[in-house]
Amino acid sequence: MWTDLIPIAGLIIGFILFCRYPTLSSKYIKPEPEKISVIIPARNEQENLAALLEDLKNQTVPLHEVICVDDNSEDGTAEVARSFNVVLISIQEKPEGWTGKAWACQVGANRASGKLLLFLDADVRLHPNAVGKLINTYHQFNCALSVQPYHETKKLYEELSLFFNLIIIAANGVGLFFSIKNIGLFGPVILIDKADYDSIGGHFSARDSIVDDLMLGENMSKNQLKYQLFLGGADIRFRMYRAGVKQLIEGWTKNFATGAGKTPLYLLAMVILWIGACIYAALNLAISTLNLNLPEIAIYLLLYLIIVLQLWRASIQIGNFKKLTILLYPLPLLFFLFLFLLSIYKKKFRRSAAWKGRNIYMRR
Repeated sequence: MWTDLIPIAGLIIGFILFCRYPTLSSKYIKPEPEKISVIIPARNEQENLAALLEDLKNQTVPLHEVICVDDNSEDGTAEVARSFNVVLISIQEKPEGWTGKAWACQVGANRASGKLLLFLDADVRLHPNAVGKLINTYHQFNCALSVQPYHETKKLYEELSLFFNLIIIAANGVGLFFSIKNIGLFGPVILIDKADYDSIGGHFSARDSIVDDLMLGENMSKNQLKYQLFLGGADIRFRMYRAGVKQLIEGWTKNFATGAGKTPLYLLAMVILWIGACIYAALNLAISTLNLNLPEIAIYLLLYLIIVLQLWRASIQIGNFKKLTILLYPLPLLFFLFLFLLSIYKKKFRRSAAWKGRNIYMRR
């Protein structure tokens, strides 16, 4: 009886985890423009950086400055920044004990003179109204914001990112119908008052973490500073890991176990039960089909289709994943489980994870 109740509980939890999808506000709050310093840490981002800087040129609100921090790139990242006439800071070495991105962000923040700091990953793309909506939402909530962009996929291997995106949302409690203390910020887009940023020690407080976004959120909570999390929707998007399967594996492996370790136990249990229901439905459908047990096939097929519907409803909010990917969800689920276990192994035994030509040692 208990084995029947577990998948039912997992299904219900799935609807709770993906109940709502908060997006940026279009409501106009404050008439005067803010001095916004955009900071882009970039390592080997020649192609992505050009697209982002073009988007920043086309924003409907004025930007005080755009600072690109070239983190010892081996491609034309610096040349692209120069061609757009933005502030370019080139760093060759990072101090001992710092991760590359955290150091690049801190260097950019030290140079910034705006009231608000907008940290953007180089692979982010912006609708012309995106920064305006960020500012409107900032004034509506009067606190820091962070956005998980809409994930654009173009090649077949990119579809394997489905469950990673879903679990990022679920584990941070973004989709819950009730408010909770989130585990941290989303890394690709962070808008924060410079005074608040400085008060928590900036990226110095997350200098040795490969999940600096989560650490920043943790430090804000410790200092009684609020923040709000949103999904990018039609305004903010990115295409992750366009360089191939190897980059995708390296990217997801380097930080997923660390993020899971910071998830509250009750929320982690909810995510595990939901994943368990997904596995249960697929596995039992396969077994009953092999045994030609028609009553069980009907039961598990219904369960499987409910999960497919649940995944489709959530996936259209987070990316342009194909319907066939949703229908064949056990394949990206197996890929997620494999990389998650690999991430745990690397974290447990302090193995290095490669990322953009650097070896990052994962903390326990």
